Amino acid sequence: MASLTFSTTNEDMAFGSNGIGGFGGFTMKEIVFTHVLLAFTANKKHDEKMSDVIVSVAKYLEQTPVNGSSVAELAEAMGASTARRVQEVMIRGWAPEPFAREVTYASANAQLILDHEKGTSAMPTIFGIMTAFATLTLILRIWSREILVMRLMLHDWFMVIGFILSLAYGIISLLHAHLLLPAVAVWDMSWNTYAQAQMYQTILSLIYPVPLFFIKSSLLLFYLRLCPSCPSEIRSVFRTSIFCTFFFILATCVTNFFVILLQCDELAYWEAEATMVCKLDSKMAQMALGGVSVVTDILLWLMPLPVVWQLDLGKREKVLAVITFGIAAVACVVSAFRLRAIQMYGYVTDGKILSVNVSILTVIELNLAIICSSAPAIRALIIHYAPRLLNVYSQSTRRIRRPTVKDIKQMELSNSSDEDEDGSTYTISVGVSVRHGEYPMSPGGGAVTMGGDGVRPGDVEKGSASVRSARRLA
Repeated sequence: MASLTFSTTNEDMAFGSNGIGGFGGFTMKEIVFTHVLLAFTANKKHDEKMSDVIVSVAKYLEQTPVNGSSVAELAEAMGASTARRVQEVMIRGWAPEPFAREVTYASANAQLILDHEKGTSAMPTIFGIMTAFATLTLILRIWSREILVMRLMLHDWFMVIGFILSLAYGIISLLHAHLLLPAVAVWDMSWNTYAQAQMYQTILSLIYPVPLFFIKSSLLLFYLRLCPSCPSEIRSVFRTSIFCTFFFILATCVTNFFVILLQCDELAYWEAEATMVCKLDSKMAQMALGGVSVVTDILLWLMPLPVVWQLDLGKREKVLAVITFGIAAVACVVSAFRLRAIQMYGYVTDGKILSVNVSILTVIELNLAIICSSAPAIRALIIHYAPRLLNVYSQSTRRIRRPTVKDIKQMELSNSSDEDEDGSTYTISVGVSVRHGEYPMSPGGGAVTMGGDGVRPGDVEKGSASVRSARRLA
């Protein structure tokens, strides 16, 4: 969402567009463009509302005969520092003089019927709520790793970086929303406010794909840990899909970055609105990149489901694992709504800068992605401290005791027996890692239950076949 003025191509940044005029024969686009162009030209009045600049220019033209003033006099009346600035406006289409008068009159007279809408105050509330949930989720995730693994893994560090960048995006979105709180229509704001809003929007557009890249990459690294537990017939396909999706996400992130940087001759295009040359239709580019992001969201959601369903798990455990991964579908829905918001609000629509709506949905999307990606780790933490909440114990468990050396040897020799000679039952809840230093397999659910006295997963070197089939499911 680079430029907030229509689209940024040269063809769009000019008068004479096709359409039915509604304001003295002129289109809404021409009315808005007149406000922006004349407000930019009147650099001595950049602190005044654009509508006030338009009205003052209209009054001057009304009192001045046709061809009765020089360019220098017109520049003085408009509030331009030099005559060259007025000449640049004329080059952009504010000429010949009859057309300039008519479009300026129409813009001034339209003030009574134009919509004067204020900005939304929802951003602070949404940012506070979503950031609080994401922060709590990340804390629980780190706690889960420290308790059950005693270290953070690579995909955890990627998630931490994604969270920090998401927080930065949210803070800038707060500043952007506060700036547009008094008004979202260009005629109700000064040029300085308009330019500052575009600066914030450009920064947000540059930042957005970066936290999303780290969050999605964290999830892909987590999936990569599932590969050794996958059935052999789908292992290579699953691994290849992980790497293809990663490079797809990386290419989208890099492409988005260069689209924003190279759309115009200068990054700070708002400093030369009337003369800047822009080669890209940034709205269409952002729509295309947003569509790619939605596709990758769906892929990340669907990718592990066939793998989990083919693991050596019971039906109940499979359903719980699928539900854990399926939470990510919520983030996919928000991502689709954000794409729609870019189409509707990402650029000036009927003279209104409603890009704050895009920022609100982006804040929700980023934080939901963090929350959904951390669901497996939180589930493992719940199982560790309160397994009965998820009912991970087998109902056949009768009594529990600390396993002996004989028990452990018997487990190593047998892939199917869960009972020892004296009739004691040991229940292994699938979805855990029983090797010391590895993380309990949260999507599958549970920790190893091998009697009482607080036996940790590290106390047992090897487990049953079902455990080995999912030992890296975290």
